[in-house]
Amino acid sequence: MRNMRLLLCLSALLMSGCTQTYLVKIDPQSHFDYPNSNVYPMGHVEGKASKSAIFSIPEISSAFQYEAISKALEKQPGSDLLINSVHMMDVTTILFFTTTTYRVDGTAAKMKSGEQVLR
Repeated sequence: MRNMRLLLCLSALLMSGCTQTYLVKIDPQSHFDYPNSNVYPMGHVEGKASKSAIFSIPEISSAFQYEAISKALEKQPGSDLLINSVHMMDVTTILFFTTTTYRVDGTAAKMKSGEQVLR
């Protein structure tokens, strides 16, 4: 019985983890929109990218952020950029194992250049 309690306590410790969520930024647009272009919203999209590491926190780079943005844009075929997006990062730690998830939530948009009347 005592071994059973010890096993239950140990498994509860291993299963428990800590997740922290950070607001990274609020971005008006993910890519450069060309001058003399019209931007058409296409719909709400979400994307995320994850990395894991043991005994350290995974390194976050611009390529990691771009991967999350690309996955969001893939959900709306024909979209070119993400507008009015919120970028968040979740860091989950379970003992010595850490997973970092970068999430983007915004509006996919299509850009058509050369159709705007110049003044």
